[in-house]
Amino acid sequence: MLFFAAVVAAASFAPSRQAVAQSPFTIFERLFGPRYQPEAEKPEDREPKEREDPTLGTVYSSANSADADTKRQQKPEEYVVVIGDTLADQLAQGLAETFFSERPEIAIIKKTRSSSGLVREDFYNWQKEAANIVANERATAFVVMLGLNDRQVLKDETGSHEIRSERWRDIYAKRVDEFLAKLKEKGTPVYVTGLPPTANQKLSSDMEYINDILRERAARAGMRYIDVWEGFVDEQGQFVSSGAAMDGQTRRLRVSDGIHFTRAGARKFAHYVERDLIRLFDSRVRSPYLPYGVDLNPSTSGVKPIAGPVIPLNVPLGQTRILEGETRTAAAPAFIDESTKKVLVDGLPPPPVNGRADDFRWPRPASFEKKDAPQN
Repeated sequence: MLFFAAVVAAASFAPSRQAVAQSPFTIFERLFGPRYQPEAEKPEDREPKEREDPTLGTVYSSANSADADTKRQQKPEEYVVVIGDTLADQLAQGLAETFFSERPEIAIIKKTRSSSGLVREDFYNWQKEAANIVANERATAFVVMLGLNDRQVLKDETGSHEIRSERWRDIYAKRVDEFLAKLKEKGTPVYVTGLPPTANQKLSSDMEYINDILRERAARAGMRYIDVWEGFVDEQGQFVSSGAAMDGQTRRLRVSDGIHFTRAGARKFAHYVERDLIRLFDSRVRSPYLPYGVDLNPSTSGVKPIAGPVIPLNVPLGQTRILEGETRTAAAPAFIDESTKKVLVDGLPPPPVNGRADDFRWPRPASFEKKDAPQN
């Protein structure tokens, strides 16, 4: 009888144990009630994630492609052709975003090959490509960005030459000269962009070495060299992956490989070239306050007029920009005297006046009279 009662009791308690095991509450929760649990977050209640702005500005393969783009705000008047390797590709996109809203009349044309350089002509011959670009592409400015892939052995009839050897430098300098000379045949301004620092110290050292050659050959060819190095190092001259961006915020400028740029970095990279291009395009206006083509009945050169010129407010600044092959017949008015031109147009300081408080010349010129000397 006792055994039979034990079996019946075990059978009667089995479902309750199973129910307890399946219960989601602990013994404390069963005695004092379940803990407070916030309601599950609904998808519609979530904060929207911050999204990057869509890519602004289009990079074109040719000037004809830019002309055919019906989505542009304005028909292109200036064509900047960016030539070079993988960094040139990022530079072109950065320039396109730079000019998208502020200077929509500028179109960016890309002529790049990612792994190319001036060393491996068997892989990609930039000398021949430069001749094709000059012959077939419209351009109002060339921007050159080459050298990243040139840390290689150079070969000639005398053998193989390692980078930094005297023979390597001579051969490489000659190839840079020939390449720039081909572009110069177009009669279009050429800007040579220096290489940026990288995370790898050995690579950065080689980039500085190549920059010295590019700077020297650009000066020899009468071209503008654009130095971007200082924008991507700290106060000690060391590589930084993050820094001040164009929006004033500290952002990541370089990707994990320590070579290529983020979008913010490419925009900053392009800023150095942007400044020179804007100076070029704006310099086509004769003075900072009067466009060409305005008849002012100019007075004799060198004589200060009684009143300044009347400045028309309805003449756009960009009316004086010309493309290659066009000519301008109207002569520039000559009402500006030479001293005024040096200050307002050329940006040079006015000549000092003898004895005035802002005359800091030293040693004093012979014409200087010391009026405060004690009298005997």
